Amino acid sequence: MAKKKKDDGGSTKRKSSGNGKAWAVAAAAGGAAVGAIGGALAARGGIEPKTAAMAVTVVGAAGALATTGNVRWAATGALGAGASQLALAWLQKKTEEAVAAKAAAVIGVGSNQPRQGLPGDVAQAFHDAREQMQDDYAN
Repeated sequence: MAKKKKDDGGSTKRKSSGNGKAWAVAAAAGGAAVGAIGGALAARGGIEPKTAAMAVTVVGAAGALATTGNVRWAATGALGAGASQLALAWLQKKTEEAVAAKAAAVIGVGSNQPRQGLPGDVAQAFHDAREQMQDDYAN
């Protein structure tokens, strides 16, 4: 028969009423909001958006590592907001590159072939009209 461990009553675990999780979620949401608003205000104030996002991320990471309790949750929220801003900046850059590449392919920028005129090209229409007028007035 296995021996039962004796509980000496020195446990530091306390009963939770459930409010601790709610405060942690609220602190994380508040930290994310403050991080996002702070990054947006910094970008609006003339700081490069990626620089502001990196600053929010670094400050959030430092706060999450150095603090405890609800402050840690708030710092984690700021860290998440900064990381999200960085991800959005990366996605925006990739989208702009794809659009530029597609536009360059349609226009033919960077190719060695001459640009082909479209049917009904304006220059050709003027050329045809000039020839027609010359023929009409020559006779």
